[in-house]
Amino acid sequence: MADCPAPIHHQAQPARRMALRFMAAAGVAAALSLTTGCALTPWAASAPTVYLMSVERLPGEPLERRFDLQLRIQNPNPKPIAFNGIALTLELNNRTVGTGVTDASGLVPAHGETLLKVPVNVSAPFETLQMLGLTDKLPRGDLPYTLKGRLTGGTLERVLGTEATFESTGSVRWPR
Repeated sequence: MADCPAPIHHQAQPARRMALRFMAAAGVAAALSLTTGCALTPWAASAPTVYLMSVERLPGEPLERRFDLQLRIQNPNPKPIAFNGIALTLELNNRTVGTGVTDASGLVPAHGETLLKVPVNVSAPFETLQMLGLTDKLPRGDLPYTLKGRLTGGTLERVLGTEATFESTGSVRWPR
């Protein structure tokens, strides 16, 4: 019995260890590429430019004021921006007056633009000032606005922090 060759499974151990080491190295490489993927892209994504084109009053409940904001979204990047929703905050005269969301989906082409309507609910304090006639203290004509928001992507974009965010300013004639 002393002349018996070693069992075959002992000879397979080095090959198995090598395969496990290779899989571990591949796993580490994959994890590193996911965590540094954004830093390794050959172009740095710029925030989209968003312009408020128009404001239209929407029908609503007696104590609710809703408006449709028409936005022009421009993409200065060499790659398109896909989105499946938008969320934004509207400031007028340096005061937050409303928020809006939509589940509209689309694509802003590379170096292109698209138009999108977003319904916005205006906060009660701003509307109360209007009802009491205290908005006379606001400047006549166009009001300065600030839009802050994001074009929402899927779960992967949210986890990786690659959703397109924006902040834009300008002036708009607000319907009274």
